[in-house]
Amino acid sequence: MKSNPIYQLSEKLTYILLSIMMVSALAGCEHNNVYNPDNGKDEEKPNTFDFATTSAIRLNVKYDVPKGYEILFDVYLENPFTTDADGQIVKRTDLEPAIRRITDGNGAYSGKEIIEAAHGNEVYIYTAYTGVPALFKTSFNGDAITADISWDTANAAAETRSAKGAKAAPASYHTLGDWNAKGKPNYLEKERINIPADVLKTISNTLQEGGDCPEKFRQSVDFELNDPQGRKAEVSVRMIGGTSGAASMFGYYCYKIGASQEEIAQAPKCIVFPNTLMSNYNGKKASGLKSGESVKLHYINDKGEDEGTAFPNGIKIGWFLLNDKFYSGNGEAFYSTTALNSDLRTHTAAFRIDDFIVLSFEDWTDQDYNDIQFNVWSNPIEAIISPEIPDINPDHGGSDDNGGVKYSKDYKGIVAFEDNWPAKGDYDLNDVIVKYSSRLNFNSKNEVLSTEDTYELLWSGASFKNGYAYQLNTERANVATQVTEAATTFTGQGLDAELSQATVNVLLSAINVTDNNTRTGTYKIKNSFTTPVPHATFGIPPYNPFIITHDNLEEQRTEIHLVNYAPTEKADKKRFHTGNDLSNPPGSYYVANGNYPFAIHLINVESFKTPENKAIDQSFPNFMNWVNSNGADHKDWYK
Repeated sequence: MKSNPIYQLSEKLTYILLSIMMVSALAGCEHNNVYNPDNGKDEEKPNTFDFATTSAIRLNVKYDVPKGYEILFDVYLENPFTTDADGQIVKRTDLEPAIRRITDGNGAYSGKEIIEAAHGNEVYIYTAYTGVPALFKTSFNGDAITADISWDTANAAAETRSAKGAKAAPASYHTLGDWNAKGKPNYLEKERINIPADVLKTISNTLQEGGDCPEKFRQSVDFELNDPQGRKAEVSVRMIGGTSGAASMFGYYCYKIGASQEEIAQAPKCIVFPNTLMSNYNGKKASGLKSGESVKLHYINDKGEDEGTAFPNGIKIGWFLLNDKFYSGNGEAFYSTTALNSDLRTHTAAFRIDDFIVLSFEDWTDQDYNDIQFNVWSNPIEAIISPEIPDINPDHGGSDDNGGVKYSKDYKGIVAFEDNWPAKGDYDLNDVIVKYSSRLNFNSKNEVLSTEDTYELLWSGASFKNGYAYQLNTERANVATQVTEAATTFTGQGLDAELSQATVNVLLSAINVTDNNTRTGTYKIKNSFTTPVPHATFGIPPYNPFIITHDNLEEQRTEIHLVNYAPTEKADKKRFHTGNDLSNPPGSYYVANGNYPFAIHLINVESFKTPENKAIDQSFPNFMNWVNSNGADHKDWYK
């Protein structure tokens, strides 16, 4: 039978019209869909990306120290020093270290650490402990930081005096010899000693960075030479260390006992160390001096004559610091004779550890008096008469101070949740948004002793009554929990008495706490551990955070955790691998086939907000680039 031409034409027109309608319909759907969580992926093939804004690295640090000297150090991922309006190099107050740890008695530390994934390649390792380089710059080697820190590795090789940039002594100042372009003297004594660990510990504990030097140590200490047997004496000054970023000139002056203030002011001044800078800071080069190196002084009489190394009795030795003079050339002078200081402030501290006399300078305006430290001694030792110098018992180690707390480390960030799990939801990740700031307290073995956690509920973008809790990586029996502040209270708040692993219930209904987002709610909780927990086992805040839907703390409840964070024993395990969830316990948890998580942790942020019913990639354009690169690109997409 032949086809009817009119019918064929009608059929073709109908086909074309239907095709146009289908294309238009699809285009309309695509236009109305502001997100596509599946992104064309197989429903049974979960996304392997963990959506973590942190990364695990290996940290290996080794200081060259005398046996028994433990070093507390900080790791920064950007330069922790800046130059203030007065031209002084100062430590930044707006920057927290990424890592804080303490070495063993051999100066070594090695361990796994968790840091923010969004970081550059530079690494700065800083310590306020004396006798070692204060600042050491290195870089990442893959996912590891390795630093072998000694005076030789911290500073480049010495340059000759004739090199460009060598600084001469100021006019009218005496010198004991020559120095190279970086200010390292060529008249150092040949023998360098290793200062004992207990002495270095005592100095570091007494003059703590950012601390307040006890008044009894703040003294105008001009050393008197008056040997009981009438012998002349030789006097030496040994470099100990310091944390200052100033390249200062250090020296001394001699005057007779009973001299007037005018005579003291006119006493000839002699440079000992032309550059006291012990580490490289912001383009300023350290002198290359090492802790333990020393210089033998000469007696410069009141006429400016050098009488050699033998000092007569009846003489006093004062000390001065020309602040940041070596490179800038215009440093203010500070003296151990307080009356000579323009600010009339005592800029020196001194104490004795057995027979080891410590002289320390404050080179600017703070109160820690640890900027640069020296050891002064004489031969014979009895020649230095300084009964006013307080004695300190040497620190031979033992228990940590402050109830076992050796140091603390602060963390901050935000966790955000989608409460429709195991369904897709709208992926705006604002059903529960909680900001945390946590302090972990550690002992000298880098074990966690306690946590001090503050949680602020910022937003509740859901109709469900969602609770918030977190689980610690230790047993319940090992934890004592105290809720010290709470916006709301409920039965079961604090440590969950039914779970074997320590789990802390913070709030029960986010929507009630915020009163439909008209306010926020703050909760403060302290957890103390009977047996300290190794930091590598414990991890970092926010620990294992999760929400519980429908204000239910009982069995078979719905919990929503970060990707691949395990649920508690009370969670309804039957919900895994239902809906859009493709979890495969115990290998994987809270994963789906799309490019969105059900919960996310944003480290080192103070705020986070997305519009209702708008997927996170629409609020943060680089989110999908980050996901599609498996976290390699746009690591700071959320900032």
